[in-house]
Amino acid sequence: MMKHKVSWSDVKRQRTAILVVTATLVGILVVYAIWVNPLLVRKEELAAQVRQKSDLAKKYQDKLNQAQSIKDNLVKQEQELKEMQKRLFRGNDPYQLAASLSDMLSAKGGRKLDIKTYQVLASKEYGLYQEVHLRFNFMTTVDGLHFFLDRVKNFEAAILVQEINIQKIQRSKGPDLIINVILAALMEKGDKS
Repeated sequence: MMKHKVSWSDVKRQRTAILVVTATLVGILVVYAIWVNPLLVRKEELAAQVRQKSDLAKKYQDKLNQAQSIKDNLVKQEQELKEMQKRLFRGNDPYQLAASLSDMLSAKGGRKLDIKTYQVLASKEYGLYQEVHLRFNFMTTVDGLHFFLDRVKNFEAAILVQEINIQKIQRSKGPDLIINVILAALMEKGDKS
């Protein structure tokens, strides 16, 4: 290992080089302090703002996706509601519904279906709609019963057979079945004014 002593005379000879190196270092420090450091700080601030806004945009996108899903669900439910409304009995009187069903379900075209009585049993309200329970008593044959059930099944309004009791009687001619049926029908709720 070689030791080199720096003497004052060496420093005097190299002072221009030392001054240039020192001035260059001071210049670099000044440029860094005045120009580069503020740019680096500003870059970090902007990067933080970009991350924050990116996170916020992602949250908004998630909310928009959720809102679209809710909107699609509402559109689907609205379509189902419109389909259900098409099957509601138009009118607001349960007795009118019972009379209409009696006429529609009675004998037509030579079929033996003799509705003896009909009765409104109960009504349950569901918001803008009500479910009405109706009892029908009639005499018929097996063919007439099939006709009745087919008419109920294919009726344009929403009707459900809740209960059916069938009693067979011995007769030589005519209807040999006594039918007691309870139907549930969905209809618009009437104004109580």
